[in-house]
Amino acid sequence: MSVLGFDMDVEVSTAKGRVDAVLELGDKVYVTEFKYVDCEPDASDEVKRNLFATALREGLEQIKERGYCDKYLGSGKTVYQAAFAFLGRDDIEMRVEITT
Repeated sequence: MSVLGFDMDVEVSTAKGRVDAVLELGDKVYVTEFKYVDCEPDASDEVKRNLFATALREGLEQIKERGYCDKYLGSGKTVYQAAFAFLGRDDIEMRVEITT
């Protein structure tokens, strides 16, 4: 992200943990959690779907439960919660929700 010219903060400390990454773009803030799951490259599509679903759910729950977005609420910016799930070295999915 730095190479692309984005101002990204990593390992941002909060009272309840550390946010993996925060990206501020104008009137938007992306609070991001990364999850890695060891997965065999030849795993079935069903196994991968289940692993992705679990990792993405856990990432978004961690953002919410630990209040990672709290410091950006009331800033006038739209705050997004983004979870990325990596399965081994070959597969990645993401899920984004707007904080309300």
